[in-house]
Amino acid sequence: ASPCGYFDGQTSHYTIYRMATPQEAKQMAVGEKFGNAETYTPETCQQILFDSLLEKGFRRTDDLVYRADCPDCRKCTPIRITAKKFKPSKSQRRILRVNSDISVKIETDPEQFITDEKAMLYSAYDKRHNPDERKPVEAYRDDLYHMNGIAGTADGITASYSGTINMDYRIRNSDGTPGRLIGSGIIDAGADSLSSNYFYYDTAPEIMKRSIGTYSILREIELCTRLGFTYYYLGYWIADCRKMVYKKNFRPHELCTDGNWKEV
Repeated sequence: ASPCGYFDGQTSHYTIYRMATPQEAKQMAVGEKFGNAETYTPETCQQILFDSLLEKGFRRTDDLVYRADCPDCRKCTPIRITAKKFKPSKSQRRILRVNSDISVKIETDPEQFITDEKAMLYSAYDKRHNPDERKPVEAYRDDLYHMNGIAGTADGITASYSGTINMDYRIRNSDGTPGRLIGSGIIDAGADSLSSNYFYYDTAPEIMKRSIGTYSILREIELCTRLGFTYYYLGYWIADCRKMVYKKNFRPHELCTDGNWKEV
């Protein structure tokens, strides 16, 4: 239990588990005689397991998976999109056109999840949302380590979840080459899904007017389609929370109530 981050005076309750390592997931799959588990890589087994957790309403943070399970409140509703059914609205198509000068790079190397450039971008983003907080740059680097599920080991930097990637957004220079970093999305890929974990971005007025947050979701859904995945998970939708209302604008979508997914 902890103070609710969405409604003043309320308490949040979460069910939390440690994320199974790839090797543990492989042992689980073989032990449960899941398909041809013996032929799967440990990473594939971990990603199949993660898909099943997403379907049950869980999310990842650091090396943990969690689900909101407040006994007196059911406002945190898992939301997902069937990628091949998604149809961008007129305003969303306009946002894609407005941002056609942005290049997107997919990073799969954990070494590239925490860079000086990203730490500076995240610190500026966080200061705008938490103006009274005072933290050194190293603290923001630590935040990125946790959000990406990154840990330093004797063998170098490793990710606790094998499917975590970053999508980095840059405005193209006049010669067409990628320019400065204006946003980075932390995404978890399962075996048949993508889960939007966190997106931080440049909060300068000229970037804000691009609706860069909506643009990032559209590009993540596009990636989900390109990979041939079925579902794109967008976290929790909270009807009475202004910060979360935007998620209902991606249609058609499904909401999970009492363990059942229903298309809206």
